[in-house]
Amino acid sequence: MSEVQCPQCLQITRPPDRDLAASRWDCPCGASYSLRRCSDCGAVSHVTTLQQRGVPWRCVWCKARNAGYAPRNDPATATLADLGRDMAERQLQFVVREQTAPVGDTTPVLIVTTNEIPGYRITQVHGDVFGLIVRARNYFSNLGASFRTLAGGEVAGYTRLLTDSRNQARERMWREARERGANAVVAMRFDCNEIGDIMSEVAAYGTAVTVEPYSLQDENYDLRDRPAVRQQ
Repeated sequence: MSEVQCPQCLQITRPPDRDLAASRWDCPCGASYSLRRCSDCGAVSHVTTLQQRGVPWRCVWCKARNAGYAPRNDPATATLADLGRDMAERQLQFVVREQTAPVGDTTPVLIVTTNEIPGYRITQVHGDVFGLIVRARNYFSNLGASFRTLAGGEVAGYTRLLTDSRNQARERMWREARERGANAVVAMRFDCNEIGDIMSEVAAYGTAVTVEPYSLQDENYDLRDRPAVRQQ
C-alpha cells in the first residue's frame, strides 16, 4: 500500500506499514472510514464511520448501491492492503482536484499624499480609510539591536521591520478603499507609535475617493493639471 485518498477532502496520504492490516482509516482532515468491498465492482471502497447499520452506501469507484452494512462482523470488510492491491491491479485512479485560480481584486488604487491629483478630478468621496498593523521583534533580535547601539550604524533588522509594517499597513488601507468602491486615496499619511517599548504600531490612513481623468472637452480643465510627460 503506497497512498490512500480521502473521498471528502481529496487529500492523499501515505499510511504507515503497521496500519495495512487495519479495516479502518483516519484521514488527517478528521474524516474516518471503514473499508468495505463493493458487491458490484468488487473493489475496496471507503465507507464513512458515521454510516448506520443496514443503511445502503455507495462505492466511491463505480457509485453502485450496496446494502447490508454492519459496523462489526461485516462479510465485506477489507483492509488497507486490499485497497492498495485493488488500485494497482484494477488501475484505479485518484480523483483529480480541480485547480482554480484565486479570484482577487487587481484593480489598482492611486495613493497620493496630496489633497488633489493633477490630471484627475474627484467625483465621489467615500470617507476615511486606514490600515493598521502591530508587530514585535523577538528577544534575540532586540538583543542584537542593543549591541548595535554600541558600535553605531543602521539596525537592519528594525529597518526591515518598519518597511514591512508600512507596506502591510498601506495594503490593508488599499483593501478597505476597494471595498468601499474607491479607486484612489488622497491625503495619505503614516503614523508610528510604540506599545510597551516592545511593539511598534504603524497606521496608514487617508481619504478614499473615486477619481476620473480630465478630458480636453471639460470646461474646467486646466493645462497645468495635465500630468507631465517624460521625453524619450
